[in-house]
Parts: sequence; structure tokens; C-alpha cells
Amino acid sequence: MTMRSATLLRRSLFHFWRTNLAVIAGVGVAVAVLAGALMVGVSVRASLRDLVLQRLGRTDHAVLSSGFFRDGLAAAFERAAPMTVLEGFVTHQESGRRASRVQVYAVDERFWRFHGVDVAALESGEAMLSEGLARELAAAAGQSVVLRVESASAIPAESVHGRKEDVGRSLRLNVRGILGREELGEFSLSPRQGSVRAIFVPLGRMQELLEQPDRVNVVLLAGSDVASTERRLREAAALEDVGLRLRALDEQQAIALESRSTLLSEALAGSSISVADRLGMVVVPTLTYLANTIRSGDREIPYSIVTALDLAVLGLARPEAQSPEPGAIFLNEWAAKDLQAAVGDRVSIEYYVWETEGRLATRRAEFTLAGVMQIAGVAADRDLVPEYPGITDSDRLADWDPPFPVDLKRVRPADEEYWDRYRTTPKAFIPIERGQALWSSRHGGLTALRLVPRTGTSLAQALEQYRTALRAELDPMALGFSVYDVRAQSLAASDGATDFGEYFTYFSTFLVVSALLLAGLFFKLGIEQRGQEIGLLQALGLDPGAIRRLFVGEGVVLSAIGAVIGVAGAIAYAWLIMLGLRTWWVGAVGTTALTLRVDPISLIAGAAAVVVMSVASIWWSLRPLATASSRSLIMGSDPTTRNLARNSANAGLG
Repeated sequence: MTMRSATLLRRSLFHFWRTNLAVIAGVGVAVAVLAGALMVGVSVRASLRDLVLQRLGRTDHAVLSSGFFRDGLAAAFERAAPMTVLEGFVTHQESGRRASRVQVYAVDERFWRFHGVDVAALESGEAMLSEGLARELAAAAGQSVVLRVESASAIPAESVHGRKEDVGRSLRLNVRGILGREELGEFSLSPRQGSVRAIFVPLGRMQELLEQPDRVNVVLLAGSDVASTERRLREAAALEDVGLRLRALDEQQAIALESRSTLLSEALAGSSISVADRLGMVVVPTLTYLANTIRSGDREIPYSIVTALDLAVLGLARPEAQSPEPGAIFLNEWAAKDLQAAVGDRVSIEYYVWETEGRLATRRAEFTLAGVMQIAGVAADRDLVPEYPGITDSDRLADWDPPFPVDLKRVRPADEEYWDRYRTTPKAFIPIERGQALWSSRHGGLTALRLVPRTGTSLAQALEQYRTALRAELDPMALGFSVYDVRAQSLAASDGATDFGEYFTYFSTFLVVSALLLAGLFFKLGIEQRGQEIGLLQALGLDPGAIRRLFVGEGVVLSAIGAVIGVAGAIAYAWLIMLGLRTWWVGAVGTTALTLRVDPISLIAGAAAVVVMSVASIWWSLRPLATASSRSLIMGSDPTTRNLARNSANAGLG
């Protein structure tokens, strides 16, 4: 720009100050709104990201399971912390206020050490609350709360032996303190924007309450990746971690494979049988069930164990050594004598089933007595029965407390004598095919596998061989384990479904466009009022291109001044919107932990975009003047300038 052009520009800026102020104001408003909206988006994303990172602490990944596994599994990883994560219901004893769907974290000193947080381990009867939960309950340190969590039985609730009514366990705790965010009080493995309502309790006390000694359901990991974690998990997980139990039965010289859920799934049973076949073992699948009644004629026996298995493999005594029919049943000598039943008599069994509609029903099955066995060998095997809480752990039949109705008045002294002497020894045996037809469920059709080692292999040796082979066959990732990339997924979720920068940009589009149109209109009106000046400049020898550049330069200066002022306005505008998101519109984001981030890129991008649009608008407004003659401009006879000048005067801008 020449010295003469610079002088003309400076003089025109001051001379037409009123119109220029309007142009600056329009540009400033547009920059404030556009750059402010962009900065809101950056601030919300950064705040949510910081919130996620604060809640995760040092957690990168987490090993989770649908059931409980050994807390010693955490030792297989370099930086790990085992814990139990549940959902519970908390009641404040002093006020009676309640909170549901509370995150329950059962932790020990390893959790705090893992995250590098200076918090002393909780004592047995202590708990710490998050700020959100303490606020909802109006609880303070030194007060008491009652925590109720769901029972952790491995037996499916829809099974006859699953607990359906008594599904909760309660624990009274003294509140030791309230944990702030910086102390990991809002720890969360699942992405959430709202306040975390959490209670931290001692891991050992929770394991005792849930009857899960030395077992957890989550391991936190730091500094690893998903692939290496899964590989290490496959190497370190034991059969106990996937709910399986192997026992050596010395009296029977056999191995028992059982599930903590009392039922072996079809896939698990198939893999287990395949491994046993490869090792040359004899496999005897079994399915044991509780019969409410065994009846023959007008006589009956209440509450008896019935086992379905491959009768031929076990060589049970039967007439003429014929293969039993599906409707065959074998009674032990005690049951046959009590029923006064003989071979060929009809025997019926009544039993409970839990129907899919959610009700308990009584079913009946008919059999023909095919043989009577002495209570010896397999017929005396009380280990055929899985562990059923409330039944197998009772000293007397009268002490039974199963999860289904029983009429203990039916129990006779003879039944108590049998229980005292033989415990869970089955009183009847039926073919495995018939048992599975009667008692299988979606969870499986076997309660155990009996494995007989091949000749010449000791029981201890066979047990170890089978354990090793089965462990190599089973994949923990297909049996309830999963590795969750907590950090990556939480950060992805922190972006949210709504881009607030985009949202407020769209929301403010009308205001931005209006401000730009206003700035362009005022500049155009200012130009059209200066038609005589333009004509005089042309008459003095300035070519139209130079005149256009002069006025465009003037527009650039005005836009730049407006942009600088608009940057300050953008910060104020963004602060106001963030205040609204923390208060009036808190439901839109779900958290009050939002802070304004003054983002230079957003400010520069917003200001640059508005300046470019403003200059483009100014350049466009100069196009009609390019065709006007110098004489018509000086005389004020050009139609365009004359009409617009009149409009400007009417608007009070002259």
C-alpha cells in the first residue's frame, strides 16, 4: 500500500467513524458467537475427558467375569488390583434416606496402592462414600449406613435350587469418611457423565458376606494391551476360575468333575468328555435330582435323591443282565424294602421344576422297577450329589432350608435314620437319557462327570494329567471372562453423542449470519454515501482496481478490529454458555464438572472465518460501483448510489 493510499485509508476510517463502528460491531458479534461456540465444544470435550481420566485413576484395562474367580489370579499380571464390583442399595440409618443402584466397590490396600492414592485400608466394619452418595443420603463421617447387595450364588436363580426370594445380603457399616474426586471417590469402570454414587467397603468383609472366600469378579490392570492380557489370562487361569472343580474319589478310584453352578453346560461337558476320551479314561455322565416323593402302590418315601447315569457302564445288578429300558428304575435295598416293592412293580417319582413362566410346578414320571441294589460300591456313593445350600450341608432332614417349599412333617424317623447313616446317598437310579429328558435345562443336562483312569495309571497321576489337558482345552474367554479396554472405551464415550461445538454453532448460525449481513450492509451503505468521493478519485486518475483495493483494505482493517474485539466477546460468550451447562442445562451434559478452556485455535479459527466472510461481503458490495461513471458519481446522478443514499438518510445514517 502506497503512502497516499495509507493516508486516505486513515482519514476515511476517522471521518466515517459512525458507520465504521457499526461494521466493527457486526463483525465483533459474529466472531464472539462463532468462536465462542467452537470454544464451548472444546471445553465440554476436554472437561468430560478429564472427568473420565480422573475416575479411572491408573486403570487401563479390566479383567471381568460373569462369575467369581480366585483373587490370586491378579498375581499373573505385573500391575494389577483385584476387587469385587456390585450394585447395591444403601440406607442411611440416621435419616432413613435411601439410594438404589449404588456402585459397590469391595477393595483392599492393593486398590489404593495400585492408583497411588494415600488412603488407609478399610477396617472390617468401615465404609467410605463418594460425594454424590453422601449428598443424596445426607450422610457424614461417623454415621451408619446399611448396605444390601444381591447374593452371589453360582446356582442359577431359575433353577429349582436357585434362591429366588432371599436374593440379598445386608451389612451395617460405619462411615469413615467421604472421598473426593481426587481421592478416587468417583471411580467408575463404565462411562457416565453424572455424579457417581459409590460406596467403598472392605474386600474381605464382602467376600465373607457373599460366601466367596478369596474370590473377586474384577481385576484392574495398568500398562498392558488387550491382546497380551488375553494371552496371559489364558496361561494363568485355572479350572477353579471358570467354575469347575476336580476331586479324587479314593473309595471309587475315580475322578469327579463338577461345576459350582451344579450343572455342566453342553459345551463344557462336550470338551471335558473329549479330553477324557483322549486320555483313555472311562467317562460316566451323571445327573442327580431331588425327588419330592418316590411312590409304589400306596407307600411313599419323601425327599429322596435320584441319580441318572449310564447303568450299563457301572454294571449295576439287574435281572438277566439285560440293558435297562428308558422307563427302568433301580432302587437300593433300603428304598425297596420301605416301599415293599418287587422287580416289575410300577414306581413313580414326583419332583419340582421351575417353569419359564416363573412358577414352581410339580411333575410326575412313571417307571418300572428293574432291580434292587445293595448299598455298596456305586450304590453307596454319596458324592454323586452336588453341593446344594440348605440341603447337603444340613445335619438332619428337619434342618433343611431349600429355596423351594418342603413339608417337613412328612419326614419320618426312618428317613432321619437314613440321612444320619447314608447322608446324600441316592435311593434310586435311572438311565441317563431319561434323566436328561426330565431334568435338563438351558444351563446343562449333567451335574457331574465320573472319570475312571485307564489301567496302570494311579489316581493322583490321572487327576493331574486330566487337569492339565482340560485346562489346555478350555478357553477362559469363552467361559465368562472378558478383557475390557476401559480407558479407550471411556475416552471414546466421553466425546458424547452430542458435539456441543457443532450444536451451538448451528444454534448460533442465524445470529452469525445476521451480524455479517448487518456489517456488510452498513459497509455498503457507507460506500454508497461516498459516491462523490469515489467519482473524484476516478477523476483524479485512480483506476477502478486501485479504488476497490482501497475500500477492501478499509474493510479488512475494520474486520480485523471487530475480530479482536470479538475474541474477548467469544471468551465471555463461552463462559456464559458453560455456566448454563453447569446450572440451567445440566441435564444436557449430566455433570457440573465443566470448566472453560480458552482454546487459541477456536478463537483464531472463528475470527479468521468471520474476517474472510466479512471481506467477501465487502468485496461483493463494491461490484455495482465498478460500472458507474466518474461524472454520474460526482453529480450524484448514479441510480444505485442515489437510491441507497436516500435510504441511508432516511435511516439516520447520513
